[in-house]
Amino acid sequence: MTKANYTTENRHFKHLSDIQRGKLEQMAKCGTYTQAEMACELGVSQSTVSRELRRGKTRQLDYQRNYYEQYIAVSGARVYKENRANSHARDHHKYSAAFLAALSEKLVPKNGLRLHSVD
Repeated sequence: MTKANYTTENRHFKHLSDIQRGKLEQMAKCGTYTQAEMACELGVSQSTVSRELRRGKTRQLDYQRNYYEQYIAVSGARVYKENRANSHARDHHKYSAAFLAALSEKLVPKNGLRLHSVD
């Protein structure tokens, strides 16, 4: 494949910093910005802003006991950190020792030829 036919691009995904979340909270409180304008101001994708606003949306109660939803940066950061903590690769220790012992016996046949597949 030549360089002229190269069509894929490197991805440049970024996570929001705490400073960006604070700016996003101020823009959301102002109410005059669209999500696209917020994204342009922060230098991230519009879908990142959309997900962050949804992630950090919190139900609030005003003085007249009316509920409203508002983006709070601290709440968005907390949910983000919880999701990151749960996004690790699954551990191989969850398989039982009996399964691993049986697997090693099946992979190495006793007489040299394996009659059945490992499955």
